[in-house]
Amino acid sequence: MNRRFDRRSALLLAALCAALPAAAASDYPSRPIQMIVPFAAGGGLDINARSLAQAMSENLGQPFAVINRDGAAGTIGLNMGAGARADGYTVVFTPAVPLTSEPHRLKALNYGLDSFRYVCKVFDNIFAIAVPARSPYRSVQDILADARKEPGKVSYGTSGTGSIPHLGTSDIEAATKVALTHVPYKGDAPMLQDLLSERLSFGAVLASSITGHLQSGALRLIAVYTDKRHPSFPDVPTLKESGVPVVQASFGGVLVPAKTPDAVVARLESSCHEAVASPRYQAWARGANQVVDFQPGKDFERQVREDSRLKAATLARLGLATP
Repeated sequence: MNRRFDRRSALLLAALCAALPAAAASDYPSRPIQMIVPFAAGGGLDINARSLAQAMSENLGQPFAVINRDGAAGTIGLNMGAGARADGYTVVFTPAVPLTSEPHRLKALNYGLDSFRYVCKVFDNIFAIAVPARSPYRSVQDILADARKEPGKVSYGTSGTGSIPHLGTSDIEAATKVALTHVPYKGDAPMLQDLLSERLSFGAVLASSITGHLQSGALRLIAVYTDKRHPSFPDVPTLKESGVPVVQASFGGVLVPAKTPDAVVARLESSCHEAVASPRYQAWARGANQVVDFQPGKDFERQVREDSRLKAATLARLGLATP
C-alpha cells in the first residue's frame, strides 16, 4: 500500500468535503424553504410570518411553506427548528420568549441560545395597560395610588403566568413596592371578556390585538411597557414617562440552525431586509398596527442574549425559574 498516495487522497477528499457547503451555498436557494412558526395558525404571529414569507419568496425566487408547530409556549417549534438540517431550507419565525424565557423555566429543553444563528430581527410587540371605558384610572399613577390605599385590591389579567405582561407587571410591583393581584388566563380572549365586564381593574395586553375595542371606545390604553411609544397610539405614554422605571421588551425574527453556512445566513439576512422594506410587508404592518423593526443578525442576537439575562432575573425573583 502506498501510504503517501493514501495521505494525498485523504487530504483531497477532505478538501472536497469542505468545499461542498460553499458550493451548495453559491446557488442557494435552489428549492422551496420551510418556515416553522411555533404558534397556532391564524394568530398574529402566524399572519406576520406568512406576510414576511411571501415577501421573501418574491425576492429569493423560491416558495416558502409555513409550518405551524405550536404547543408548550413555543418550545415544540423551536426544538424542531434547532434539530433541522443546517442548510438554509428550514428557518424559524418566532418571538424571543421561547428563547429568552422558557429555557429558564424548563431545563429539560433540547435547545438554547447557542442552538441557532440569528438571521434578522423583524418586529416588536408592544404590550400595554388597558382599562374599561368607565374605569376611574387615567394613568399608571392612579392605579398605584389605589393599590397603596388597599393592597391587593387592584387586579390585573394576563394571558398566563410567566407571560410578558405578567413579567412586566411584576416589575412594576417590584419597582414601586405595591401589591397587585394577578389573575392569569389561558390566552387573551377569556381575559378580555372579564376586562370588558369590569371584573378586572386592568388588563396587560398586546396593544395591536385590541384595536377594535379601542376604536369602539370599550377599552382605553394608559401606558405601554416599552421604552418608546407605539406609533399607532402616539398619545399613550410609556411606563418610564409615567414615572415607573420599567421596560419589558417583546420582539422576534428569523432563526436558522446553528451550523448553517455563513453564505446562506448572509443571503437570508439580505432577503429579510429587502422583504421587511417591501411595500407589501409595510402595507400589511400598517393595517395590523404591527411595529416593524429590522435589525441584522448580530444586533438581533445581542438583543436576545440581553433579554435572556433580564428574563432570568425576573423569573428568579418570582420563583418561576428552575434551578
